[in-house]
Amino acid sequence: MIPGVAPAQLQINGHERSTDIISIQSQVIYGCVGNNIALPTLTRHGWNVLAVPTFLLSNTPDYSSCYGGEISDEWFSGFLQGIHDRGQDNQLRAVITGYLGSTSKAQHLERWLSRIVDENQNVRIVVDPVLGDEDTGFYVDPNLVDIYREYLLPLATGLTPNRFELGCLSGKTLTSERDVISAARSFLSERTRWVVVTSATQSVSAGTLQVVCVTAESEHIVEHKSYAKAPKGTGDLFTAELTNALLRGLTLELATEQACEFTQRCVFEALMKSSGILAPYILDSGEQSA
Repeated sequence: MIPGVAPAQLQINGHERSTDIISIQSQVIYGCVGNNIALPTLTRHGWNVLAVPTFLLSNTPDYSSCYGGEISDEWFSGFLQGIHDRGQDNQLRAVITGYLGSTSKAQHLERWLSRIVDENQNVRIVVDPVLGDEDTGFYVDPNLVDIYREYLLPLATGLTPNRFELGCLSGKTLTSERDVISAARSFLSERTRWVVVTSATQSVSAGTLQVVCVTAESEHIVEHKSYAKAPKGTGDLFTAELTNALLRGLTLELATEQACEFTQRCVFEALMKSSGILAPYILDSGEQSA
């Protein structure tokens, strides 16, 4: 209780700002991955954001020591129910899902998301189907592939897989740009309107990576510089920036270009620092917020 303030005075009747975005990802105490990069990225653009953890770790597992682990299913489902009980999921603009880690998390999430979509057809569900990458293979339970396919992808407005994840989800071998586009387009539906594939193709000689944007009507390629030792969390940052730009009304192509540009700036600045940890890019005076 705040001294001198009655509990009734703490109620902002009818004036409390509702939540715009819910981000459901892993969190760390030290570092900027998952919710640790998504939350400050979205809030600096002016959005009211709630962060729901799936895992809570001392730091990313690539350090010599790492403590913590998966949030229990009871706690996770309780977090989602608590958001509903407080009325904070009834006017959402978007939900972002990232690292889930286990099939049980995905199943709890699917039940909550299904209700959200039923009650608000305009909410954007942006699914980053975190499974692994080309270098390391899977870093989650491989059974998540089937759970994503059957339960979560059909609820998504848009998807942001990398090439490895797209290949796993589509069951196809992706050896060319056309393969990537074809696989991405196979997930489009009346509900799922777009797929943005990060690290879709690479030009080693030019030192660049390509991001492929796919809709039912078009495809668009965004090329950006490739950094050999990019910090952890770049995909989480990209998805947050992309979601912000789409909510502000940018086209998918422009939103992707802007998200790539902002992510590149953050990566470059992180590599210039001894820690190599991402930090949200600071808004220029000419950039918009919500």
